[in-house]
Amino acid sequence: MSYIQVEIGGRLRGLKFNQGAIMWMQDKVDFENYAATAGYATAWGGLKSNCYVKGEELTKTVNGVEVPATFEDVCEWVDELDKDTALKIADAFKESSVFKKLIEENDKKKLLEVTTEPSVTGSPVDV
Repeated sequence: MSYIQVEIGGRLRGLKFNQGAIMWMQDKVDFENYAATAGYATAWGGLKSNCYVKGEELTKTVNGVEVPATFEDVCEWVDELDKDTALKIADAFKESSVFKKLIEENDKKKLLEVTTEPSVTGSPVDV
């Protein structure tokens, strides 16, 4: 697990990158447009996971009242982040044990694909 606190959505908030974060991220990322959506999904996953673990709700203040924050709210918050803060969030995710496990599993899958694919250099058919 990895944890970071950053100013996002007008207040200091925690982002926790654990198995829950991965679950919430997968629900929001568009794998066909990964580069454009991964930052939003990462922030959403980290914020939601942190709240879940602490037994809290992700909220924002509207007219002095706490109301649930939506994915749209988080996307707007991410768009307002400075580059340094956005990089800190990305780095915290990359340092998490769940991210490292995902990379290991992906590397193992690639290795299996390479070692189990038939060779194209030799042909069983005589020409």
